[in-house]
This record gives sequence, C-alpha cells and structure tokens, in this order.
Amino acid sequence: METRRFVTAAAAGVAIFAAAACSTPEPALGGTTATVTIDGEDTGGAHAVRCHQSGFAWYIETPEKDNGFTAVLRTGGDVTAESVAFRDFGGFTGTFWADNIGDARATGTGGAYTITGTANGNFTDNPSKTVTAEFRIEADC
Repeated sequence: METRRFVTAAAAGVAIFAAAACSTPEPALGGTTATVTIDGEDTGGAHAVRCHQSGFAWYIETPEKDNGFTAVLRTGGDVTAESVAFRDFGGFTGTFWADNIGDARATGTGGAYTITGTANGNFTDNPSKTVTAEFRIEADC
C-alpha cells in the first residue's frame, strides 16, 4: 500500500511539472521583446527587453547595461517619446532627448509601442565623427 501512494504522488508531481514547463510565461517574466533598426539596418532581430511602468512613464530597456538601449515614453493621454539612449547598440552610441537632442515620435497602447526618430551620436567604426542617425524601435511589452 505504501509503494502505491509513493508512485501516485510521484506521478502527480511529474504531471504538475510537465504542465508548468509547457505554459507560456507572462510578459513580466521575460516574454517581452523589441526590434530595432538604426539608419535602416536591422540590429539583430528580436531583442529581449524589460518593460516597466511608473505612473505615466513607460521604461523599455535591454537587460545588458553595455551594448543596449533605454527608452522612456510618457502615457496618460497622447503617447510621447521622452528619451532614448543607445549604448554601442548595433554599432551606434547616441541619444534622443525630448526638446533638446534629436527628434522622435511614439505611438501605441497597452504595452505595444513604436518609437521613430533621430538620435545624435557616433558609430563604432568612426567614433570621432558625430552623426544624426534615424532609428525605429518596436516594443512588445
């Protein structure tokens, strides 16, 4: 009788583990991605990003502190781009800052956002030359 209980309990545990392993993770647990182009060049397909909201601000950022980007949007009415910082991402380091550096627009709702615009900075292959690069970020938070 004792062996039968152990086998039944073990089978139930395997079934629960298998069901959990096959489930789709919630976006907050790592299912968020963004595609990015800089000067029309794809930066490598879908990139993992972290998205979080604080009040009316949305933060979209790559987990890596080097070779990544951070974008900040303002919601609570029209969606507006506040800032984008590229850190040697796709070979580009540069910044957009609302009403200060570059220009950008944002559209979207409910975690699906598109940011298009220009950022001032430089490319890794010619770091002494300042350029204005066009970018597009499509994030699915």
